[in-house]
Amino acid sequence: SSWNLRSCKHKEKDLQMNYCRNPDGELRPWCFTTSPSKRWEYCNIPLSGLGSQCLSGKGEDYRGTIAITESGNACQHWNMQFPHKHGWIPDRYPCKGLEENYCRNPNGEKRPWCYTTTSSVRWEYCAIPLCDEERTEASKECYRGKGQSYRGTTSITASGKKCQAWNSMFPHRHEKTPDRFPDAYVYLTFSCFILQ
Repeated sequence: SSWNLRSCKHKEKDLQMNYCRNPDGELRPWCFTTSPSKRWEYCNIPLSGLGSQCLSGKGEDYRGTIAITESGNACQHWNMQFPHKHGWIPDRYPCKGLEENYCRNPNGEKRPWCYTTTSSVRWEYCAIPLCDEERTEASKECYRGKGQSYRGTTSITASGKKCQAWNSMFPHRHEKTPDRFPDAYVYLTFSCFILQ
């Protein structure tokens, strides 16, 4: 029996692009700008854990502490696999706010939810109070620590300047190139299915 490569998707986010990165241990992700008068700037990317305390839209940015479902079931801790096994592991999804056993919406459901501690009820929606005013949808990207592992697609600085592509030397010459910082820039995602 032989193995065949059936389907393989390849997505690349590297120095051909102008995404904000932190290759050299700055305080947070940054980029060279396309403005001749401003060499570089930090990018406006939220730290993991910031978010709303009330329901806005589908509640994907909800970061409150409600931990009970609308029918009264207690929520299972996100880092536990009992009574319900699941794939929403907090370390795998640092930007989803999967802390303690708080209601969250990591997958775009209608509103925040949680796995329950009741073995006969896998998951349920939570009753989150609505926000008083219309909020703008929070960024789906964030970073932890100094953002050296950030691989999002933000390419605008905090003041609104467009980022210069990392492989470009115009308008600013620099040494932050892929051969000098290969791990800081290259981000390859392979989704391959191997069938017999």
